Amino acid sequence: MIPHFSDMEDKFYYSDDFLVGDRYWRLGFNPKSGSALPIYLYAQGFRPDAVATNTWGAVNLRLKNQRSTNHRERYSAAWYPIRSDNGVGVNSIISLADLHDASKGYLVNDAIIFEAEMVKVTVTNIVSV
Repeated sequence: MIPHFSDMEDKFYYSDDFLVGDRYWRLGFNPKSGSALPIYLYAQGFRPDAVATNTWGAVNLRLKNQRSTNHRERYSAAWYPIRSDNGVGVNSIISLADLHDASKGYLVNDAIIFEAEMVKVTVTNIVSV
């Protein structure tokens, strides 16, 4: 949940890291990046006992409708290198006009809710022969 949405600046904001598989992930977005709201998935570091390797991440990125089940969802999938500086996702999960339309139910009490449903996480293991 992102509270105080209207007070946010024109910059990127990031979720706390969350662990899926051996890798940490986080969401990022800029609330004032143009005429639409983007959302991206970032691959972060690895668990301490994990082998660092390229990772395939497939995710359903979701903006929750807080008044119905009419959520906005976009699928994104990509290879994330061991060191990842760029997020992969969608440039528009919803137009800012629709987001700010109170009758639509996405921005409620000045808060929005993002979800990331990790559909698949795959790693590449290199084996010496």
